[in-house]
Amino acid sequence: MAKDFISRGDLRLIPLAELRLSPLNSRQEIAAEEVEAMAESLAVAGLLQNLIGHLTPAGVEIVGGGTRLRALQRLAAEGWSRHTDLIPIDPVPVKVTADLQEAVAWAGTENSARSALHPADEVRAYAAMRERGASLSRIARSFARSEAHVERRLKLADLPAEALAALRANEISLEMAKALTLAPSGERCLEVLGSVRGRDVRPEQVRRELTPGTVPSTDRRAVFVGLEAYLAAGGTSQRDLFADRTLLEDEALLDRLFAEKGAAEAERIRAEEGWEWATWVPEEYVSWTVTQKLVRLYARPGKLSDGEEAELEALGERDGALDEAGRARLAELEARRAGGFTDAQRASAGIFVYCSSRDGLSVERAYQQPRAVPRGAAEAAPDLPQSLIEDLHRIRLGVLQARLMDQSELMLDLLAFSLGGGLRPWARPLAISPTDQPIAPEKGEGTSYPPRLAARLEPNTSLGPDGTPAEFEAFRAQGKKHRNQILTEALARTFCTGSSGLSADLARQLGVEVRRIWMPTVQGFLGRCSAGYLDRLWSELVPASEADQSFQKLKKGEKARRLEALFADPATREALGLSREDCAKIDSWVPAELGWPEGEGSDGR
Repeated sequence: MAKDFISRGDLRLIPLAELRLSPLNSRQEIAAEEVEAMAESLAVAGLLQNLIGHLTPAGVEIVGGGTRLRALQRLAAEGWSRHTDLIPIDPVPVKVTADLQEAVAWAGTENSARSALHPADEVRAYAAMRERGASLSRIARSFARSEAHVERRLKLADLPAEALAALRANEISLEMAKALTLAPSGERCLEVLGSVRGRDVRPEQVRRELTPGTVPSTDRRAVFVGLEAYLAAGGTSQRDLFADRTLLEDEALLDRLFAEKGAAEAERIRAEEGWEWATWVPEEYVSWTVTQKLVRLYARPGKLSDGEEAELEALGERDGALDEAGRARLAELEARRAGGFTDAQRASAGIFVYCSSRDGLSVERAYQQPRAVPRGAAEAAPDLPQSLIEDLHRIRLGVLQARLMDQSELMLDLLAFSLGGGLRPWARPLAISPTDQPIAPEKGEGTSYPPRLAARLEPNTSLGPDGTPAEFEAFRAQGKKHRNQILTEALARTFCTGSSGLSADLARQLGVEVRRIWMPTVQGFLGRCSAGYLDRLWSELVPASEADQSFQKLKKGEKARRLEALFADPATREALGLSREDCAKIDSWVPAELGWPEGEGSDGR
């Protein structure tokens, strides 16, 4: 071919035999399994994306699409006979340029996205294979994907064509498309699509709008009742593939089943333990408004003789080697030492049974109705007026506080227990309520906090322990190192920036590096910036002027994806010929908004 035959950026059909891999293609070595998977995909779904070539004096060399080239060569070597309806893909569509710099830029772009098709194209490819009769497992093998991934993509394939077109045009995000799969009909899907297209609407908001009145299978009521029991009672449900959950559509039925099972469980526990009464509480916990007029009873502490204490210790040391009789004796001694409610208490008191998100079926023991005054009888004056009782309680607390003022280690234990023990708010032994500072971004993709910090960002729908002596002793038994770690983490979560410059100075002293936690990604940062900002960022990080010119011609979405590859993919940097110094600059770059203000110490980088 003559060099002037191919103009800059032409799409041409070139015989397969005339194509060869370019040295610019970073994927010089590819596993045979990957080539085979691509060959099967091409045989079933065809070539969905053209190859990219560089025109050299020796012919066209492929800089983008090396796996597809090898797969096509394999199919050709088989005589295009893998499937009866396979149409030979020869000649091959190739976008060709004679400009070396443009080829380098194309190679970087292609390699950064390598096997990752646009989600809409991927959906259409899977759908095409399904229409040809391919099974889920076969599609998964062809694209080297998990069956769960393919199943979710095929769920997107069932969206109306207009919704898929909006996804392909980047008018809606992939997460929004996933949310639209919950629409009960195509008409409803298009109605919601029209209201969100091109607008900054959160997918979770659309999920709620499309599934009003539904209850997720992770809800404590659904877990307690059980999905099978709900369906057996005539309940209907909808599966949300992308949230890996089922949505129960009849909340009224679920509430009835929840109440019936709860009442039955309360009666079962009452009968087994011998209480006078048991009340089922449908809420997450037993509110003080329910118990404020009742008398709280407490279990009687148990006591063992010195000989029994020694026997218990000896049995505990041999716990793993005990026979059945030994285990029974160990359980008996442990129960006696723990104490419990007396038969007389059980005969005149009751319990509240409820279901919590964390612990499931739970019991709060024990309460007694206050003694009633016989009708017509005058109520006797109390021995102590309420005001005096409250004064005595204040004095009692003051005496204890006076003693605690000399107990620094114990107070540190109590502080750690209060801040990090996961206690119910009203069960904290110290009247201290830490205020965790907001650090969760609205779009967190690209931000990866350490697990200890990230765990506190998850919604907390459960309640913690009651702060009993046994729970406190178990906490203390973990030692000072554990206590100090709890204190450090809990206090760190309350740290706020302030305006004194202290935060900047601490960041400098501690060597804070933002990029250890944060990475510029399309969803979390780059896709939310203006096109002009992306152009300036590319020019700042990539010194080649020719690459700047080709970058500026891209659409904003492509610019964001190209920059994400620049930050994350070594092959992209290699294709652009970046130096070690250039790469170090990319690895340390953060936007000014993540640095500390001028004059406050560290720049946050």
